Amino acid sequence: MFWTLLTAFVAGFAGAGFGYALRHMSRQRLPKGIIPVSAGLAMIVATVGLEYGWYSNVLDTMPADTVVISERTQQAWYQPWTFVNPWVRGFIAHSPSESVETADSSGILAVQVRIHERWQPEVVMPILVDCANTRRAEVNAETDFTADGQPTNATWLVVEATDPILHSVCRGGQSTN
Repeated sequence: MFWTLLTAFVAGFAGAGFGYALRHMSRQRLPKGIIPVSAGLAMIVATVGLEYGWYSNVLDTMPADTVVISERTQQAWYQPWTFVNPWVRGFIAHSPSESVETADSSGILAVQVRIHERWQPEVVMPILVDCANTRRAEVNAETDFTADGQPTNATWLVVEATDPILHSVCRGGQSTN
């Protein structure tokens, strides 16, 4: 958030300089109000650019095989342009290269699900996915594994085959979007 504020501040100064230059080139025919208007417009444009660029910038920092499971977009009355093109405020993703089977032929995959939200730190949630039985479970401190890779003390959540996480992980990392 600090960098966004700094960017808006610098954009405001640049916009004010642009407005001043326009007024100077017009030999003072433009009103003095062009300077703060230019500063305000530059700050709005910079902020909108940062909001729309966040999603692609975060994806660029992730592994190349990252699969986006779902996106959360935002529309707001105070951002009327979002009704034409909503911006992505958050998303859930995983990297198939980071997924491993708990043991050979166990059929249970350990997956790192990454939850990204604008203005929040990344949350990495390790989960277990059992494709054959359409269920998944969060890995926590009580989760142990037997010698054949079967988890013990896991609280399984039975889900439909269309569950976005299950669908993406079990289909070999194909996006559900």
